[in-house]
Amino acid sequence: MSLSIANQFLILFFGLFLVIKGADILLSSAISIGIKLKVSDFFIGLIVIGFGTSLSELLVSLKAVLENSTDLSIGNIIGSNISNVILVLGFALSISNLQFKNIKKFDIYFHLFIHIVFITIFFFYTFNMIFGIIFILTFLFYLLKSIKNSSSNEVGNIELEKDKLSKLSYGNPIKFGVPIIFVSIIITLLGAKLTVSSALNISYILNIADSFLGLSIIAIGTSLPEIATSIRAAKRKKSDIIIGNIVGSNIYNLLLILGTSSLFENFGYNKNFLISEVFFLVVCILLLTILLINNFKFKRNYSYILIFLYFGYLYNLYNSNFWVLHVFHLIHSQKIGALSINFGIIIKCPQINQIT
Repeated sequence: MSLSIANQFLILFFGLFLVIKGADILLSSAISIGIKLKVSDFFIGLIVIGFGTSLSELLVSLKAVLENSTDLSIGNIIGSNISNVILVLGFALSISNLQFKNIKKFDIYFHLFIHIVFITIFFFYTFNMIFGIIFILTFLFYLLKSIKNSSSNEVGNIELEKDKLSKLSYGNPIKFGVPIIFVSIIITLLGAKLTVSSALNISYILNIADSFLGLSIIAIGTSLPEIATSIRAAKRKKSDIIIGNIVGSNIYNLLLILGTSSLFENFGYNKNFLISEVFFLVVCILLLTILLINNFKFKRNYSYILIFLYFGYLYNLYNSNFWVLHVFHLIHSQKIGALSINFGIIIKCPQINQIT
């Protein structure tokens, strides 16, 4: 058993190394391409990094829909957006003070607007193919408008990174930059998967409850790409990349991921299992919107408040047995013997199988 734990810890540290290294390469190459194309840091975080760090959520949600686990798909999206606002920003603030200067009010209000639309549909309607098409078209509209609005006068005196990959990305963005970014995203996602799977295995060996795993290790593990990228950006004083990553990832999650997932089938979900998360998401989005509109300066010591708030939120879910009830609902209604969680990891639930 001790040997098995030792091996899992080696995998865990190797996974974390891949996440950090992949995020570092992704950030450096994206900045270099941004300098070459004369676009803002916010645009880099919004379009390039925001999309790359949201790929895991896309894969997970599509997998859940194909397995008829739509509760898991929509829960993944809600939880990811909460994590982006609270946890990712909290970890970035732990590195340095942040002030977001180049984010336009259109982006702030658009971010708020799509969450209002999402919440309205969640409570009063059902997600279906029509809403999916509307979401995807809205995403394309926002993408084109963001590209159009990314003017060169937003770019200040930015120094090019000195490493070889950054120079290659700057020298030829198409030939070298895009492939480097693609590979760095794959490295980051692979590292996150290894980190989460090894942490789960260690927890099983130590007989830690499944409900705790779902709310702690999985929740944090699925946010590792965003967290790692934002921490690296904070060390480089790239505040606008951080907020671009957060806003971009949230927009991708709602418009592209939920929109694409809705094309497959109607979303039949139990609101009672997700209502507390939705209300907490509302609080997070409203708070972020107010702070961004007022050009609030985020101080480093605020990171403790945000991180404490996030883990308090997890603790509340744990005490309410949210995860156990959610798993039971999925298995009982969908007749599946396992729950597919982020990155394609399968968690067996023998106790619940015995009940059903």
